Amino acid sequence: MKTVLIICANNLQKAPRFLMEVGALKRDYHIIAAGYNSKTNLDYDFVNIDIHEKRKELTINFHLGYPILLKKVFSALIHIIYFNYFYKLKNQEKINERSEFNLLKKLSFDLVIVHHIWQLALAVKLARYKKVRLIFNAHEYYPLEFDDDANWMNTFHYKYTELCKKYLPKVDLCFCVGGIIAEKYKQEFNLESKIISNTKPYYTLKPQELKEGEKVKIIHHGAIIASRKIELMIDMMDYLGDNYHLTLILIPSGDLDYFENIQNKAFQHPRVSVIDAVSVSEIPLVLNRFDIGLFILPPTNYNYRNALPNKFFEFIQARLAIAISPSPEMAELVNKYDLGIVANDFSAKAMAEKINELSLEKIMYYKNQSHIYAKEFSDENTQQLIKLSVQKLI
Repeated sequence: MKTVLIICANNLQKAPRFLMEVGALKRDYHIIAAGYNSKTNLDYDFVNIDIHEKRKELTINFHLGYPILLKKVFSALIHIIYFNYFYKLKNQEKINERSEFNLLKKLSFDLVIVHHIWQLALAVKLARYKKVRLIFNAHEYYPLEFDDDANWMNTFHYKYTELCKKYLPKVDLCFCVGGIIAEKYKQEFNLESKIISNTKPYYTLKPQELKEGEKVKIIHHGAIIASRKIELMIDMMDYLGDNYHLTLILIPSGDLDYFENIQNKAFQHPRVSVIDAVSVSEIPLVLNRFDIGLFILPPTNYNYRNALPNKFFEFIQARLAIAISPSPEMAELVNKYDLGIVANDFSAKAMAEKINELSLEKIMYYKNQSHIYAKEFSDENTQQLIKLSVQKLI
């Protein structure tokens, strides 16, 4: 049986694109997952690459009375300062990459799949050493990932652009999240991609009936990141009548202050509730109790502007009507398959205006549309694309 090495820095149990690959390949290939602190999983072998050499704290002790020449003391001091502090501080990423390479090169594998730009250099080095093919699973368009942040653009933009220029020509195939981002990689780096959307497994659910006199139940779930402006979805409720209720499933990110602000804002609104997060596999089951899946995503950066996220496909599997802002990738599918509504702009008021136009019959119609297309938008088709791509390369 051929072996596929997948390098993924995420928490593997919460990495949908990684899990999709495993689902596609586990029956025909031995899978080795290289990442950080994962739990044991029967579908793949796990190798922990969190083995980075730690930079030592600089400590210098002077011992008076020792018969050592001053120049030797000075030379030793410079050696300590440079090699244990400045050198490692400047070259920590290269040191980490070398440690990971030395560990993974001992393994036997026939193909490498790598997630994220910051591990691409490692994957290229391994693929070249083992003389195997390489797939880059691009979650984002990395050179513009946070182009709304001037500090990020002055640092990581240049770093990721250089990584793309240097290593993308050595990639045999790219899996890309959407058509617009795939075209951007083609224009800037002449990289060919297959569109592997963030689809979800097929769930045998049915749309829940929405009866006259019941409140219309709106749901949003996801990471609480300031640039996503989650507060807009709470503000939207001020423009909707008493027959609407919004529920939020809030997942903390690194900005705990923003998370607390959103929590407090939600708690203060009489028609907004917060419920606990659930595992990835349970999300469609929980969402199925609701009527409308909501996502207002202002185009604060390039990737948000062109997003086609996991939650879009989770709304479909949950058999919900979909209400989104005019993000082009999502809007194209909503309009093509008649899955819900697209607001005229990214404001809270614009979304509320569209929702207010909906009758109960129209909401049920959209829920049934999600039901009709749930199979087509499941990861069965996506996994087949992954499987065929791997077969061709191996």
